[in-house]
Amino acid sequence: MAAASPELRHVAMLPFMAKGHAMPLLHLTRLLLARGLASKPEPTGPLWDLVCKTKASMDSSEGIIVNSFVELEALCFDGWSRMSPVKLWPVGPLCLAFEPGRNMDRDVSDWLDSRLAMNRPVLYVAFGSQAELSWTQLEEIALGLDQSGLDFLWVVRSKWFDSDNRFENRFGDKGKVYQGFIDQFGVLSHKSIKGFFSHCGWNSVLESISMGVPILAFPMAAEQKLNAKFVVDVLRVGLMVWPKKREDDMENGLVAREEVQVMVRELIFGEEGKRASTRVSELAVLSKKAMEIGGSSYTKLEEMVHEISELTRDKSM
Repeated sequence: MAAASPELRHVAMLPFMAKGHAMPLLHLTRLLLARGLASKPEPTGPLWDLVCKTKASMDSSEGIIVNSFVELEALCFDGWSRMSPVKLWPVGPLCLAFEPGRNMDRDVSDWLDSRLAMNRPVLYVAFGSQAELSWTQLEEIALGLDQSGLDFLWVVRSKWFDSDNRFENRFGDKGKVYQGFIDQFGVLSHKSIKGFFSHCGWNSVLESISMGVPILAFPMAAEQKLNAKFVVDVLRVGLMVWPKKREDDMENGLVAREEVQVMVRELIFGEEGKRASTRVSELAVLSKKAMEIGGSSYTKLEEMVHEISELTRDKSM
């Protein structure tokens, strides 16, 4: 889809997380490399080819539809508009286009209702569908959650286990383990949920912000580490757990049980967690206003429809 094509150039769609953050991207990259949270990219191979094709596609697009909203990333959108001729149309959070909780499992819903009735805050724990976690890391997380004394709902994947051990009944009534896909947006909308222990995939970040739930970041791959840095240091709506090397650790570092125990309690009960909760509640209000008639995302969607319609009409004449 070259720029010279007589056909209407395509519209790209992706989450936008790189340009214009308060911390310059180059400085952020150096910081992540220094802390062992990122690896140096090799400019060869299939991934590099995909990056190059994506860049070419973006540059030849009429514009990019972004699952975000102006109030969340004002610096990013302003920086992009000054650096690139390609337009951005932030029309999110797209999760707010649907009513939360319609597809929640009844057993999960009843358990969350029971926590709410007892005034017991719940930590939601989920690391996405693509996360690869070793048994050692799973055990550290399990021990940390158990020792925290918090009630929690933990979504696990069958691929994480070599046997039938799925942590069922391990935590008693305090911790509920759910295997498979879950109505995450519905869970986050439940009033008992007071924190989200997350891998920081962009959809999860937006859903959590939209529902006013602070985040404990545990990034693992792809853009998650950049998202986590944005959540913690720029938006200030969350905290982060840090992996540490141990003598008996043959991997790249584990998030230890002690770190999990301390940080989940800090997120729910600590002063830093309370500040994050206040800030994310403010952003939740702004996210809903953005999607209302006359809001920033609603207006951007109208602009996109109008501009693409004009381009289509001009090319048909």
